[in-house]
Amino acid sequence: MDAYNETKVAGEKLVLAANGDDLMTCALRPAGIFGPGDRQMISGFYQVVLNKQTRFQVGDNANLADFTYVGNVAHAHLLAVDKLDKTYPYLQFREPLADITLSVGSARIPTSEVRPLGPNKNPSETDQLAAKRFESGEYPESDLRPVLRSKMDAWAEQANREDSDTGGETIAGQAFFITNGEPVYFWDFTRTIWRNLGHVPPPIWTIPSGLGIVIATIAEYVSWLTGKEPGFTKFRVAQATLNRNYDIEKARRLLGYEPLVGLDDGMKRWTDWYKGELEKQNLVQESEKTK
Repeated sequence: MDAYNETKVAGEKLVLAANGDDLMTCALRPAGIFGPGDRQMISGFYQVVLNKQTRFQVGDNANLADFTYVGNVAHAHLLAVDKLDKTYPYLQFREPLADITLSVGSARIPTSEVRPLGPNKNPSETDQLAAKRFESGEYPESDLRPVLRSKMDAWAEQANREDSDTGGETIAGQAFFITNGEPVYFWDFTRTIWRNLGHVPPPIWTIPSGLGIVIATIAEYVSWLTGKEPGFTKFRVAQATLNRNYDIEKARRLLGYEPLVGLDDGMKRWTDWYKGELEKQNLVQESEKTK
């Protein structure tokens, strides 16, 4: 539905295929880049405000999306450059990861008191008891649920290797998802942008996603007939209604990536910058009127 994404796929394949003895490459996949300097995404959100369309919501807002502050993307690139020739032992996948708490603060994430480095293929009675207490809510603060990697886990194979296994995971030749690690409901993200820009949306009218696709199809056809660019497309409906959140565990474990700027802080920096740009535009327009 979108040529940009098609070319990104083709470009990534070329980059990864070029990895070898003479040239080391990897690919980064940042999702939904935003921040000061953006001339595209925020303009689209603001245009909806100008068009007085903020009362409409396509879909039920049950879909999570990932966005990435531009400074975090730059940070990930620097890490990839520094570590491109590194190889990390498989034991890396058995170490617990810290929570990402930049926006939401600390939360109690279940880990394992008995065997914190998992995976625990054969949980003991103590492990199972700890899990039951955790699920029931009757537990002391020191009692943490064991985390067991299952066959559905992306890194189960690496984590299950014996300590004596040689080799490891390389940076070169791999692709890494990069996000803020803070998935958010799409329309919550959108309405936060509008509020930060000084607009409080009116009561919401929800349009089912299926109907949204029908309307977008009609809009694209009318645009084709008139030769004008459509303002409402199937691709935009998909962006607003599909789950688009990604697992960044590999980037965290191998690149050592952690977001430096949280979602809330990043959105404020972004909208503050854009409001400054709008003020500059208004000053220029006023100046031209007085000439």
